[in-house]
Amino acid sequence: MLQCGTLRPALVQAPRSVCLRARCAVRNKSITAAIERGRSAGERDWDHRGPRRGYQGSEETVLDRRRPETYIRRLSEFNPESIRRAKGPSRQFYRDEAAPRSDAVPRPGAATVESLPYTTAASEFIYGYSSVLAAVKANRRKFYKLYVHSRGSAHAGMDVLAHRASSSRVQIKHVGDEYLQALDKASSGRPHNGFVLEASPLPVLPLTSLLSSSIRTGMFEVALDKQSREDIMVNGTQKEYNYKSAGWRHPFVLYVDGVLDEGNLGAIARSAYFLGVDAIVTPLRQSAPWSHIALKASAGAAEAIPIFKVNHATNFLGESAREGWRIYASDAIPPAELPALQGTQSSQSAGGPQSRVVFTQARSAKRLPQGHSPVENNPTILMMGAEGTGLRSSLLNLAHFKVGIRHGRDVDEIGVDSLNVSVAASLLCYEMLQKPPARPKNLMF
Repeated sequence: MLQCGTLRPALVQAPRSVCLRARCAVRNKSITAAIERGRSAGERDWDHRGPRRGYQGSEETVLDRRRPETYIRRLSEFNPESIRRAKGPSRQFYRDEAAPRSDAVPRPGAATVESLPYTTAASEFIYGYSSVLAAVKANRRKFYKLYVHSRGSAHAGMDVLAHRASSSRVQIKHVGDEYLQALDKASSGRPHNGFVLEASPLPVLPLTSLLSSSIRTGMFEVALDKQSREDIMVNGTQKEYNYKSAGWRHPFVLYVDGVLDEGNLGAIARSAYFLGVDAIVTPLRQSAPWSHIALKASAGAAEAIPIFKVNHATNFLGESAREGWRIYASDAIPPAELPALQGTQSSQSAGGPQSRVVFTQARSAKRLPQGHSPVENNPTILMMGAEGTGLRSSLLNLAHFKVGIRHGRDVDEIGVDSLNVSVAASLLCYEMLQKPPARPKNLMF
């Protein structure tokens, strides 16, 4: 006897891939229909009310039945089929994109310049109003082309720069927004104020040593290292340099070793030029390059002050010392000069204020007298070391004297025991270039 029960339909499970394909097909069909509905609605809105308000994008001027000179639309909103279907007055709003009007507004980005061309393989770009003006005034480079954006044309000093550039026979090219990307690329995204100048590299002569100097003539000599023919075209072969002796001082040269931050290097050059330093020397290795970042940080000062480079720092310093130059090393104040002696009478000049800059012998803690003026007696080199580690031992051993800056607090609560290298260089250069007070003469009664 057969038993009858409730009949249950058999469930057949479809593969997951089949379900996903069916679901995607339905979804794509729905999205396509929505796009077509939106496009048709947009065309109706355009025919009856004109373009949607607040629209921004690529546009072309076309006729308007009410205001023919101001009607704007975007061609890409319409497909060829809608243009074909248009009838009557509405057809005048559709124009073939292949035949634009002569008075059409160019679409933004259509003629964008991605990068500025190089006149020579060694060309560099100087940017920013101050840096460009300083380079043109110094006139130590070869200039190829000055790009001036519309925002730069409104600069208060544009007339001065244009006059200087014309005097130096610099080609000036006024550009619009289509060059913004290229100008930003030339300045590595840093502010350029609408001014970018293409020029040859900054002259940086290679030296082997510093030679003799003269207060009377206000001049010092250098010994040049070997150069290639291409380097000579950029750097030249100048061996004699003028400086302002003011009738009393010898030349003062700043040697910067191990400073890897280009911003710090540029800041040092800015302070050195402002305070009256006569030249800057950097090593070929273990030093930041004189790049456009350093030049921008120097606010154009690197264009005016002589800059040299050396291949072997120890040889350069040793040879210069044998020519009569005295070397001062920037270093921490020796322990014997710390708080125990800061308040003593020996640390103050008679009746004069106490100085925070301390001069000592290189191989002892013996302090030089207050009012010591390095440039009064000898041509001087001041060595500044790296941001974190300071000067190398091999360079410290070549110094005749050391110089340091006292801490302004008796107790250092949080561990700030030094200054930024550019700040320290500024303070030391200022102090070492001060003219000593007049010494009283022996009076005969």
